[in-house]
Amino acid sequence: MDFNQIPSPCYVLDESLLRVNLEILNLVQKEADVEIICALKGYSMWSTFPMVKQYLSGATASSLHEARLIYEEMGTEAHTYCPVFFEEEMEQFMHYSSHLSFNSLGQFHRFKDRVQAFHKPISMGLRINPEYSE
Repeated sequence: MDFNQIPSPCYVLDESLLRVNLEILNLVQKEADVEIICALKGYSMWSTFPMVKQYLSGATASSLHEARLIYEEMGTEAHTYCPVFFEEEMEQFMHYSSHLSFNSLGQFHRFKDRVQAFHKPISMGLRINPEYSE
């Protein structure tokens, strides 16, 4: 690759190297019998999501727009965590997500019945930070 021929600024991705890394992650998944998901905070080049989906089990979202991006561009439901879930967005979050992690017991109790009544099963969890206590 002649880096002098690449316009600047721009993002450059060597797809063959990405595939090598994804194959390593896939091997870890299989050998450890776990699922590895892509965190959009660390990697959000959505144009590669079809390739990523061939190897990883899904992705994490921390906003409604990220959950929608995962759903539409990766073709899978998101594992979603948000510091704040708004009533008016919850229907969309449930549509785009297979997992919802709440930030407090208050959030969990506020939305639990609504999530359980949704037309598809959605796993619910509670985010706990052991380094912080009120």
